[in-house]
Amino acid sequence: MMAGTRNLSDYPDLSTPRLSLRRLATRDAAAIVRIVGQWDVARRLARVPHPYTPDDARFFLEQVAPQEWIWAITRTGADALIGVIGLTPDKRDDRAELGYWLDPDQWGGGLMTEAGQAVLSHAFGPFGLSVVTSSYFEDNPASGRVLAKLGFMETARTMRPCLAMGRDVPSVEVQQPRRA
Repeated sequence: MMAGTRNLSDYPDLSTPRLSLRRLATRDAAAIVRIVGQWDVARRLARVPHPYTPDDARFFLEQVAPQEWIWAITRTGADALIGVIGLTPDKRDDRAELGYWLDPDQWGGGLMTEAGQAVLSHAFGPFGLSVVTSSYFEDNPASGRVLAKLGFMETARTMRPCLAMGRDVPSVEVQQPRRA
């Protein structure tokens, strides 16, 4: 079954050696505001306003998350949200876009690569996707390194809107076809 015909509420929790990826919950709202409300996070994301308010988190949890496959990233054995990773289904049934963010206190430890590997295994496995795309702003080379470690290849350089900055910014588009 392809993404467009799949029930978006039908996806499992995932785990890695250091992480548990679970569905977002209302209890995550304060952590979302605390993390995404930081300028260093918001300015690296296309769809996030700044400042980021509890109303923004509520909108994300109630309106955005149900339309996508989104996981809260937590440390194994803990419930506190440290980041989010998800797949936004494309109009074409066999594609989705990978997006993510992580608490700056957790940057540099390989956690996003680990979470990305789990999500991509599910994307190309049970979800049956044939292509996963992503992008990162040119001034965020750390995200580019995460995507390269995950096997993404650059496909284009474009201008992409950044809601927090209120303008289009240079972006690198990447994709990964189904793994053999």
